[in-house]
Amino acid sequence: MQLQISFSAIVLTIAMLIINADGFMFNFNQQQQQQQPPKLEPYEDRVLDNDCKNFLCPVTLECVLSKSDCPCPFPKSQLKCILPNEEIMCISKPATHDQKINKIYDDLVEGPKAHIKGMRDCGWVLDTYTGK
Repeated sequence: MQLQISFSAIVLTIAMLIINADGFMFNFNQQQQQQQPPKLEPYEDRVLDNDCKNFLCPVTLECVLSKSDCPCPFPKSQLKCILPNEEIMCISKPATHDQKINKIYDDLVEGPKAHIKGMRDCGWVLDTYTGK
């Protein structure tokens, strides 16, 4: 009889450990609540609720003086090319291992003006736009 009680106690202890481990792994005890992601305001609401008095950039929702002042959404990896009609076109910076050329493209003033032969930069965009 003593052996049977000990065996039952062992089985009961193992069962309790399994239940506790299972509850911990699957969070049945709910000791830690999941964080809910913040609710994002819909794009339409952000546009309509914006109090920009000048020009609201459609992609970045920045308030700027004119359409040509809109920034690119990824300025570290994009060049902002301004077309003759004042439209802007954001393109990926050309990939090169030449640090001198990279420095030109990283410059906010010189990068958009660059027209380096063999590179698809803003100069290439303007040539293509004008049909050269």
